[in-house]
Amino acid sequence: MGQPWAAGAAEGAPARLPLVLTALWAAAVGLELAYVLVLGPGPPPLGPLARALQLALAAFQLLNLLGNVGLFLRSDPSIRGVMLAGRGLGQGWAYCYQCQSQVPPRSGHCSACRVCILRRDHHCRLLGRCVGFRNYRPFLCLLLHAAGVLLHISVLLGPALSALLRAHTPLHTAALLLLPWLMLLTGRVSLAQFALAFVTDTCVAGALLCGAGLLFHGMLLLRGQTTWEWARGQHSYDLGPCHNLQAALGPRWVLVWLWPFLASPLPGDGITFQTKADVAS
Repeated sequence: MGQPWAAGAAEGAPARLPLVLTALWAAAVGLELAYVLVLGPGPPPLGPLARALQLALAAFQLLNLLGNVGLFLRSDPSIRGVMLAGRGLGQGWAYCYQCQSQVPPRSGHCSACRVCILRRDHHCRLLGRCVGFRNYRPFLCLLLHAAGVLLHISVLLGPALSALLRAHTPLHTAALLLLPWLMLLTGRVSLAQFALAFVTDTCVAGALLCGAGLLFHGMLLLRGQTTWEWARGQHSYDLGPCHNLQAALGPRWVLVWLWPFLASPLPGDGITFQTKADVAS
């Protein structure tokens, strides 16, 4: 009981299949964008200053996206390597029979990761890793910049898609946007037309999904809740918006959204948390 976990390289690694599938989709989006910009209609017409600003924005978004993905995957949110022996004396501690260890409050066992996660929020299926205490900040920033990148790509693909849609009837246009796979299988569109419609559809849908996720987790962030606590109506750790932001993002919580490698150490250890009762007493 109460034995610490020893982190192994294989144990701490995220699941490979979700990463491979997500990487393949990202590669398909990148190839389609390159095809449209180089061999297709090209980017929307812009002046030199606007073009330079667009390139700067794209570089900023891409660096933030890749940086936060790297930080999210490198940060192990589990109890591996955390000394828990002798600390399971406080209220809210529990014993996990799968991990054979005492686990602190707000922790939860993930069947996919096969380990308990400190301040577990949920398991991210797209990246194959749980969202917890150590990687919640890059996850939030990833949602923000992923939505921005996908919207930017949709804008760049817009002229090519608009030209394609204007060349067909409204019924054909609606079918191509809503059922691109059916249009391809029935021979109504070419492979290049299908790829353009499908990639644009997924980029718009992905941007909306990331935006919705950011709004939801932004609400949880301000309330000091995890998804599990929100679902059960628990507000024990809500110490006010400012304190909640600092607890999850560190003292530089305003600036961490702009650069993933900015130092903003978290004030806690993922094991003990202040509650409303502690502050009141």
